[in-house]
Amino acid sequence: MYCSDFLHRHEEELIVNITSLIDVIFILLIFFMVSTQFKRSSLPLNLPQSENTTQEQNVTKVLAVTADAIELDGAVIALGSLQDALAVLYAQEPELALSLECERTVAFEHIVQILTKIQAAGISRIGIVHEPLE
Repeated sequence: MYCSDFLHRHEEELIVNITSLIDVIFILLIFFMVSTQFKRSSLPLNLPQSENTTQEQNVTKVLAVTADAIELDGAVIALGSLQDALAVLYAQEPELALSLECERTVAFEHIVQILTKIQAAGISRIGIVHEPLE
């Protein structure tokens, strides 16, 4: 009987649960993938120099919107004449960029009306500043 107990106890198969080990391996793999810096190879290039070196200057105008008024580069302008004034500026300078600065108290509907007028004037380069004006 003693021998049969001994053989019976050792017949059980030992199983190692590696589920948590796989999770740890994937976490380490992700860590090393994210933290590794890849070396970028580059070739030295000798590019020809252009004789016509014209740099395009982007003209930026500031459109400040408060609860009471609209100012275009410091000059107060009415909402009705905004589109015409912007169209004239855009015709003079096709690379015109507009910086729209709004106070937090301005109604959203008012901002949408102004953006519609800007779009109708043909200006597509608009930067919106959401911090309050000083």
